[in-house]
Amino acid sequence: MKTEPGAPAFPNDGSHPSLSGLSKREYFAIRMAVGLLSAGDKGTNSVAGRAVRYADALIEVLQQRQQPATTGDQP
Repeated sequence: MKTEPGAPAFPNDGSHPSLSGLSKREYFAIRMAVGLLSAGDKGTNSVAGRAVRYADALIEVLQQRQQPATTGDQP
């Protein structure tokens, strides 16, 4: 299953179609921001930008790992 940045982080059962919630990208960015802030980084713009970049990097790695392996090397 491929990790799509816009896919819902917590899909609902369809009983509330108007509630889409957070995307995976948004959820990952929030978790990254929490980590940065808990490590002492207090620059709001810095935290927001880095959290989104880290979330995008995480999604990219997850997408690469979910592709079929083409060589014998596996992380």
